[in-house]
Amino acid sequence: MIPVVNKPAIYFHADQSANPDCIKQVLFGIEEEGIPCELEIMPLKDEVQAAFRASASSPLLVGITLKNDHLVIHYRNLPPDQPLFSEYRFCAATLEKQRNMGMNAARLVKGVPFK
Repeated sequence: MIPVVNKPAIYFHADQSANPDCIKQVLFGIEEEGIPCELEIMPLKDEVQAAFRASASSPLLVGITLKNDHLVIHYRNLPPDQPLFSEYRFCAATLEKQRNMGMNAARLVKGVPFK
């Protein structure tokens, strides 16, 4: 039997209600930092818990969720109810801020200072 090895990536779970343009900006920020990301569109109930579950299953220890207008970035080594970033009214933010949140998720993986 061949073991299944997950590709190292940040796991990004977005609810069906998430704005596609906001998703793209986060992905652009992650890409600019050169870190792979796996996006999955799925129904989300609790975005904080979903972000923690994504980080727990991510080989890079980082999970992101976006539901409605709430973006959450979680790190596996943090308590489940204490995400690293929790940004409400996210899609109302500037494109630069949206992209910076993606960059910050990638920078967490790289271990470099946040923007």
